[in-house]
Amino acid sequence: MSKPIELKTPAYTIQLKYSPEATEKKLMKFITPSGDYFEISSDEMIRIMMEQVNQDTLTPAFVEMDRINVVEVGRQLKCVLTEDMKAGQEILLNYKHPYPVEFAIIEEAAKIAKINMDVPVMTLTKEYIDEVRAKIKPQSESFMKKFYSSFKNLGSFNGTN
Repeated sequence: MSKPIELKTPAYTIQLKYSPEATEKKLMKFITPSGDYFEISSDEMIRIMMEQVNQDTLTPAFVEMDRINVVEVGRQLKCVLTEDMKAGQEILLNYKHPYPVEFAIIEEAAKIAKINMDVPVMTLTKEYIDEVRAKIKPQSESFMKKFYSSFKNLGSFNGTN
């Protein structure tokens, strides 16, 4: 068995793929500094997130934090063509982007994203975010809105595992 995938913080540690059973059943282990732990399946975690977490919950969490730990996440987007080329033909696009580590771990367990372990975790501090935000020009913001609005036209995405 290879080493487990692990996220360590001062308050807790989360482990994935820590045993053959955990890998087979998609279990996540939450461990306290004293060594106490509990396990939950990734399906249960996703259900909890879907039922309990919404934009109103997430927005204050990110705005009020003084830092966000970010990892590089890879996804595979699947586009089904309706014109040009051959109708029904699929194109798979590999897409990498920064993502908060807590959500990345959950999505990797659900096989809808993959954390790139070769890229170190980056910490975004409030000061850094404020500094960058102050440098953003209106034309850059307009470009990003147009760029990301195009993603709504893409089809479903598949995990990269």
